[in-house]
Formats: sequence, structure tokens, C-alpha cells
Amino acid sequence: MQIPGGWTVHDTISAEDLEMFNNIVKGLVGVKYEPIKVATQLVNGTNYCFICKSVLISQDLREGIAKVSIYKPLQGDAVLTGIESIV
Repeated sequence: MQIPGGWTVHDTISAEDLEMFNNIVKGLVGVKYEPIKVATQLVNGTNYCFICKSVLISQDLREGIAKVSIYKPLQGDAVLTGIESIV
């Protein structure tokens, strides 16, 4: 159960959430993001926090962990609100 304003960590990433994530990151170049875990927060819409494996696409492929933040309003398309390298 989600509580407005509180974060809920999900055991699995739903097909709908994964499709939204892929649509958001498909235009990004230089780094590939693979979601591992997702948490959601109900606000005036939904905030998504995806914890991802990140791979820097370069000669020496560097891996890390990143937080990808997305906001989906009640009406309209989801938008990328931030990407933060964790490790």
C-alpha cells in the first residue's frame, strides 16, 4: 500500500514502469542504464526512483550504480528529473 508522500520500494519492476523508463532513457547517449530496483512516491502524480546499473560506453567500459529520477504527472508524459551517480 502506498501512502501519499511516502516512498514504496517494489520487489519487481512492472512492465509498465519498465516501458516508461526505457522511453525516458532511449535518447541518452554515452551511458546505458539497466534498472535493478524501483521505488515510487505518490504526489500530484508519481515520482519514480530507479536504482540502475550504469555502463559508460567508451573504450574501457566502466560500470557503476546510478539513481535515475522520473516524474509522471497525473496527465501527460513522464519526464526525467535527474540522474545521480552513486558508485
